[in-house]
Amino acid sequence: MAATTKARGKARLEARIDTDLDDLISEAADLLEVTKTAFVSEALREAALRVIARSDITMMDPKVFDSMMASIDIADESSELHTLAALPRRITR
Repeated sequence: MAATTKARGKARLEARIDTDLDDLISEAADLLEVTKTAFVSEALREAALRVIARSDITMMDPKVFDSMMASIDIADESSELHTLAALPRRITR
C-alpha cells in the first residue's frame, strides 16, 4: 500500500504586541507594498532559518579556535594509552 501525503493547511499565529510595534510593522509592510501578514511571515521565516542555521555552527573566539586546531597535531602524553597499546592484540592480520 502506497503512503499518501496530504498537503498541510494554513496555521494561525496570534501575538499581543504594543501599538508602537504594530505601527512599525504597518509602515514597513506599506513600504514594501505587502500585507502585514506577508511581512510578519517573511520576517519570522528569516529569523527562524537564521537560528536553525546557527545551531549547526560552533562559534568561538578565533584565538581559541587556532589553539584548538594546533593542539590536534600535538599528541598528549598518556601513560594509560601507552600501557593499553602494549597489550597483546586479539586480532592479527
